[in-house]
Amino acid sequence: MAQLSPLKRLIDKIRARLAAEETDIHPKAAAKLRIALAYPNVYRVGMASLGYQIVYRLFNSMPDVSCERVFLPDEEDLQEYRKTGTRLFSFETQTPVADFDVLAFSLAFELDYLNALRIMELAGLPIRSCRRTERHPLVIAGGVCTSFNPEPMAEFVDCFVIGDAEPVVPKVTEVLVSCADCGRVEQLKNLSQIEGVYVPAFYEPRYDDNARLLGMTPMYGAPERVKRSLCRDLSSCPGMSAIVTRESEFGAVRLVEVTRGCGRGCRFCVTGFVNRPPRLRVLEAYVSQEAHVSHAGRYGLIGASVFDHPGALDFCRRIIDAGGSFQVASLRLESVTAEVASIIARSGQKTLTIAPEAGTERLRCVIGKRCSDAQIEQAVGNATNAGLTRVRLYFMLGLPTERDEDVDAIADLLSRLTTRYAKTEFEVSVSSFVPKPWTPFQWHPMAEERVLRNRYTRLKKAVAKMAKVKISGESPRLSMVQGLLARGDRRLSRVLEAALRGSGDYRAAIRETQTEPAWYLYRARTKDEVFPWDHLDVGLDKDALWREYQEALAT
Repeated sequence: MAQLSPLKRLIDKIRARLAAEETDIHPKAAAKLRIALAYPNVYRVGMASLGYQIVYRLFNSMPDVSCERVFLPDEEDLQEYRKTGTRLFSFETQTPVADFDVLAFSLAFELDYLNALRIMELAGLPIRSCRRTERHPLVIAGGVCTSFNPEPMAEFVDCFVIGDAEPVVPKVTEVLVSCADCGRVEQLKNLSQIEGVYVPAFYEPRYDDNARLLGMTPMYGAPERVKRSLCRDLSSCPGMSAIVTRESEFGAVRLVEVTRGCGRGCRFCVTGFVNRPPRLRVLEAYVSQEAHVSHAGRYGLIGASVFDHPGALDFCRRIIDAGGSFQVASLRLESVTAEVASIIARSGQKTLTIAPEAGTERLRCVIGKRCSDAQIEQAVGNATNAGLTRVRLYFMLGLPTERDEDVDAIADLLSRLTTRYAKTEFEVSVSSFVPKPWTPFQWHPMAEERVLRNRYTRLKKAVAKMAKVKISGESPRLSMVQGLLARGDRRLSRVLEAALRGSGDYRAAIRETQTEPAWYLYRARTKDEVFPWDHLDVGLDKDALWREYQEALAT
């Protein structure tokens, strides 16, 4: 039997995935503006992103736009692309990415920045915007990361969407369609006048003699500060999956946005600050507009605090009564009442996921997560009484003012829980605290890698003999990279470019570019320091954040 050519094998794999998808979105055969919408990770991860799917639906609802998907190839396919020199192509029509008018990225995680560059490289595009010409697609990026600090990607992206996509996408597409025959600079000038659009090439960083950032000088009529786009009426665009596939990370689950933003005010959570105010979806609209909810199916409820929505319980009951089921990734432990736990169990879910974050009430108070040990135990009790058999708990190490006793207290809490709920399995996931822009902790130094490693070892040793407790931890080294990209300026483009050349070796890239991580990560900031993200206006008062930071340190 003749072997398939590498190109045919890649195309057949994509077509098989397309055939297995359930969707009512079909990009137009011909359109004035063709957009390749890229998720900088593999297919199964990208298809689990509701934000990505909302933007896909939004672009394709525009009359003059055809939008197709692009993903980072799976590892075995990536080797095939590189070995054969095949140019990356789109999902729907297998069109080379370089042939589209626009390449748009959804950037939700800092560690995906490198994947975005890999996608450009695989598509045969120069990764730096200054090296691309009129014949190349315009590169746009949006997502959570771009809304709090787009600067590490500023040398690679032509324009960013800051904030919510819904109000911006129609205006951006209108400009690109009407200015199709304009030069690149003229297009960008028009785009820079849209609220929520940031054109980094129109801003010149100013530094002092010690390489400290002094500010940004706008050019070409760009605004001094770029105001974040805010969608106050979420009903302007459906908040449900456009595509359902079994190959998604969550399986064949229809994702549903219940809430956007959060009003809880946890001081470490960037989305809880840049996504203010919290907004609620009209859940009844899903029932009336989408026939899917009235039929049996699986639903993934998305939101920082799903059961803060006053209609969430009734919505869940309606899904179950129709023969369907739902799942919630994580719950605010304060919201895990007996009633909530019961309906989660009725849906077939076996695991409760909560995030105490810290082991002591004192440290939880510092980070703005004001919950007691008794509330944690109550939430676990409600879950076990309802029939849930597993509890997953998230904790962070390296939090501001953290001491050894705070780490030991995590083990003490787990010991009490395992003793009291002996039949319950506990999974403990430990990550490293990364100070994020636009939070009260943006001035705070990050704990050094060796400290994070030692504290994780201390915790792991303390829980090693506990029955039915599994513990896993995020790499402190990757957390350091995340912190570097979260807090960095556009000079970090050199690190990203070197990491791309070095197959993702950030440590070597930092050495090669003579970048000093301590400058970005391990020093405390003064109140008046200019941050790389200060020229964005996300609707927050920097002085108020500083006061809250001082209050946290005094707790």
